Amino acid sequence: MKHPSLPIEKKVAVVGCKHTTLELIDGLRRAGLNPDRLITISPEQGAKHDVAGYEDLREPAKARGLEVYSAKYYSLKSDEDQAALLPMGLDLLLVMGWQRLIPDWFLESLSIGAFGMHGSSKHLPWGRGRSPMNWSLIQNKTAFFTHLFRYKPGVDDGDVVGYQAFDITEHDTALTLHYKNTVSMIKLAGTMVPRLMEGRVAYESQKEEGATYYPKRSPEDGLIFWEDATMDVYNHVRAVTRPFAGAFTFVDDDPAARITIWRAIPFDGQIRYDDAAPGEIVEVFAEGHFVVKTGTTTLLVLDSEGVALSGADIGRRFGTGGAARKLFTEFPI
Repeated sequence: MKHPSLPIEKKVAVVGCKHTTLELIDGLRRAGLNPDRLITISPEQGAKHDVAGYEDLREPAKARGLEVYSAKYYSLKSDEDQAALLPMGLDLLLVMGWQRLIPDWFLESLSIGAFGMHGSSKHLPWGRGRSPMNWSLIQNKTAFFTHLFRYKPGVDDGDVVGYQAFDITEHDTALTLHYKNTVSMIKLAGTMVPRLMEGRVAYESQKEEGATYYPKRSPEDGLIFWEDATMDVYNHVRAVTRPFAGAFTFVDDDPAARITIWRAIPFDGQIRYDDAAPGEIVEVFAEGHFVVKTGTTTLLVLDSEGVALSGADIGRRFGTGGAARKLFTEFPI
């Protein structure tokens, strides 16, 4: 990679196997920064490791002028991968869309280092761990910070070299936060990569005091508990909507009668349904939209799939299918 304005050239690779990997490459190219190589995995490795959101980036990367190396193992912890990667003499590695730690031998071989992104609703070390954007919506946070940090052997604990903040509004969903995070990621990399090539960055060490970790989420965590307050249910729905698996519930508590809710908004606090129980369907409209009683007021469902409802379903009640609420311990708040 050539520096956009100085006579500096470094060997830079991007490692990843998702569409965000390609978005980063394209963003860098628009900024006049052309990575030399992509390190990725084949569709077979993607399927073997059940990589969520996997994309085969080999041909798109080649079309953009990058050399491509397909790793033998997703972990890169193999003699074959080490023997292939070390002779490349890479200076800088950008990690995006790669859900594995980078091996120590690879980190130590880089003259500048390996750098990746991690975001949280507060500055690191608060909010390390999994699914920070989803959790930030669930917690009704109002800001998010995308950090660029240098990789160390631990989880999200490396030195921070920069960050980009953005708003979380009441209208945002998991998808719109993904868009904002992608833009932030590209802007941050476009600014900091030239400085890294120059050796002109300030590394800010993370303190272990105050470090917190978000727990891993799974599709089963999309289950709705209607006794929760309307805003809590609303935040839950928008946090797990597309591109994730969606929030879901069961008609008459029947696991075979599942409805996935993709979009919902608070309905009203003055139109009251005092005799209705949480989870009860209180209105169904001709367009297929329906209103559900919550623990406080009501929620209007605007996009759903599964069991089709009609006016005859008013008075039926959604439930959890017998599932208990999952409790997350040591959860950052």
